[in-house]
Amino acid sequence: MEKVPIDELIRLIKREYDEKRLNLAIERQKAVQNNLDPDYIPVFLYGKVPEMEKFPSYDRKQQFYDPEKMLYTLLWGCLSILRGKGDNIPCVRVNFGTGFLATVFGLQQEVFPDKMPWLKAHLGKDEILKTRVEDLEPVEKKGLMPEWIRYTEFYKEKLKEVPFVRMYLPDTQGVFDLAHLVAGDRIFTDFYDDQKFIEYLLNLTTHVYVSASVFMKNFIGEPLSSGFHNEIVMANAGVRTCEDTTTLLSPDLFKIVYPYFERSISKFGAFLHFCGSGSHLMEVFLSCPYVKIINFGNPERFNWNETMKTIAKHKKTYFGTVKRLEEETLTDYFSRVLEPLERKSNLMFVPQLKNDEDPGQVIEIWHNIQDKKFSKTKGAM
Repeated sequence: MEKVPIDELIRLIKREYDEKRLNLAIERQKAVQNNLDPDYIPVFLYGKVPEMEKFPSYDRKQQFYDPEKMLYTLLWGCLSILRGKGDNIPCVRVNFGTGFLATVFGLQQEVFPDKMPWLKAHLGKDEILKTRVEDLEPVEKKGLMPEWIRYTEFYKEKLKEVPFVRMYLPDTQGVFDLAHLVAGDRIFTDFYDDQKFIEYLLNLTTHVYVSASVFMKNFIGEPLSSGFHNEIVMANAGVRTCEDTTTLLSPDLFKIVYPYFERSISKFGAFLHFCGSGSHLMEVFLSCPYVKIINFGNPERFNWNETMKTIAKHKKTYFGTVKRLEEETLTDYFSRVLEPLERKSNLMFVPQLKNDEDPGQVIEIWHNIQDKKFSKTKGAM
């Protein structure tokens, strides 16, 4: 049986651990999310990991069917984060793709070596209408949930050696994205043909989203109203909600979905992500009291100054990148990113860097510009 060199990789990770730096990173992230001013706005950086060339690699299909290969692959990203010495947190999750919670409904995914898994089919309308909330329980025994438990137990055991590497939830999507995965594209015409069906389906997906999230957060020992996701600590949010498909809805149609959207995150608080153009729903998203952090898959579609001012006005936090202009220097880039901010708050920044730009130099420039812009005043943590 092939030996996965995960222990060797863990040894590399342990050498890079800097408790003081990681604690400061967590303090900075929590501060900006609580509308406080840290010493500096968090910046997310990545160091080089040349060792990868000497170690084996595994494709997505191999990872999907082996928890050791999956964790091993993800830990390379943690090593890069630690070497970057920025304000991002090394985190890992079991990654079964966007269709993970759709499998609770009995759907199957096709697994590929070169891309993420995807659903083979959807449920018919009659099948959905025959499904009751009770049929979806116990959620931990449905679909890929038992496999998630098995993989998570393996992760827990291995991560005992590096407890500063945090676990976070798999891709749970959001209640409308999940409904789209379960029912397919017919869901869009059913808003007009059979709204009661849409509401019935959304009630089911809301139940699965909440029930599975509660179970998984309890299983990994994470509070319901806070946690980790991607490379961030979520100070006042316990889940991520993905609203890619939601952005295809008009504001009027989203009014039908909104009660389920709100119910799905009210127990937790949420980090909200969407790809595409969602500016027509931004005010609704930001006005929701349970949305705490927002992230764009396509930040280039938004006017940065206007968008950041709106986010700050709502006392929410933007996590993500800002498109860097061609030939823009780091100083000019960072100055432009910070321009709409009146305080050192409401932003966790992932810069677009060039290969030859050293993380240490990046941090120095990032901090110096803040010192000048904010008059070297230190905020309260």
